Amino acid sequence: MKNANIAILIDMSEMDNIILNYAKRLDESHHFNSIHLVHFVEVTEFPKEILEMYPDLDQPIENMIAEEIEEYKNDCLPHCQEKIKIHVHGGGDMETFLEWMEEHSFDLVIIGKKSGSHGSGIFSGKMVRLLSSNTLFVTEMARGDIHKIMVPIDFSNYTQKVLSLAKTSASLINAELVPVHALKMSLQYYPFVKNKEELEKMLQKEVEKKYEKLKQKTGISESCLVVNAGEQHISKAIYDQAIFQSIDLIILGNKGKADDSDLLIGSVAERMIAQDRNIPVMIVNK
Repeated sequence: MKNANIAILIDMSEMDNIILNYAKRLDESHHFNSIHLVHFVEVTEFPKEILEMYPDLDQPIENMIAEEIEEYKNDCLPHCQEKIKIHVHGGGDMETFLEWMEEHSFDLVIIGKKSGSHGSGIFSGKMVRLLSSNTLFVTEMARGDIHKIMVPIDFSNYTQKVLSLAKTSASLINAELVPVHALKMSLQYYPFVKNKEELEKMLQKEVEKKYEKLKQKTGISESCLVVNAGEQHISKAIYDQAIFQSIDLIILGNKGKADDSDLLIGSVAERMIAQDRNIPVMIVNK
């Protein structure tokens, strides 16, 4: 992924400062060619009550929002002025907005993710499901500096692509790469295996063999961290390990090996961007 053409979704809240500063730090290492600051207007006109309170509001909503975004641009991205474009999409039609996004073939779409008490995440959920671009969810707790990147791998057909992208990103920002595989022992084997520890060792050796082949294909040198998910969902095992490892960014594919091909987003990716998760996540579209 070149990340030459990115879009930052602005929602006119305090979250905008967080994601713009985050994008600014990314631009320092990735050197984006173009940055689109985008806002989707869900209403088509000011409510009657607002117009009665402010009778001078005679210009279109889109114009007023564009002026405010211009101020954001000047304050948060002063050194990127020449490559920034502002787009305010009016009309309230999500379908035409998604069509506009797809027409611009963004390499990366950056979205702010608020905690469960502040935002429902419905809009961002639609974005990651329906766009073909890679999507980066920046949380309220996100730090500008990225020192450690975790990349969950499941040895699916798409693992190599995700791992290669994570390797490139880690190299650009001089971050440590932490590949991780969550070991999930299927219950169907339990009746036939008396020693569960032996089964775990056997599965771990199989993971090590597969990972050695993957290292040769991708050229990475880092070891793969193997965690036992036990009875919990794979996503929780990975996220708990990310917290323990003080991970700054998680990069994973939108679907995994066990997901149905008809799904728009897999169960692990879905849970990684849940409202109670505070680590930024980049979802790589396959």
